[in-house]
Amino acid sequence: MVRVESLRKQVVSPEGPLLILDDIHFTIERGESVAVVGASGSGKSTLLGLLAGLDTPSGGRVWLAGVDLGSLDEDGRALLRARRVGFVFQSFQLLVGLTALENVMLPLELAGQTEASRVALDVLDRVGLKARARHYPT
Repeated sequence: MVRVESLRKQVVSPEGPLLILDDIHFTIERGESVAVVGASGSGKSTLLGLLAGLDTPSGGRVWLAGVDLGSLDEDGRALLRARRVGFVFQSFQLLVGLTALENVMLPLELAGQTEASRVALDVLDRVGLKARARHYPT
């Protein structure tokens, strides 16, 4: 599902070039669960952004669902992300004017899901939040 070869990310800081990731190699198979852990500033968010195609590497390659992200333009990466990547944010990124159900439904509707309400209720049920479907974020 995810394959990384020789992944590298370097940025320019006021102090000069800063190497964030260097020569990273791994594969995550379908159905496998992985935790990314490390100290603050160690490159975890950078790695996740590269794996999802939100950022481009300075070197190396990332394959997501068999597709080389380097072969796609921004629109292609966005389409692949919409179909194959899910995010759980540390800060939930919920829209305060929408209920929990509506927050879950929104990306489903944007993706063309015709049964967004049913799917969203099922998702909320699976994570133990069905009883809060009509509640607003606080």
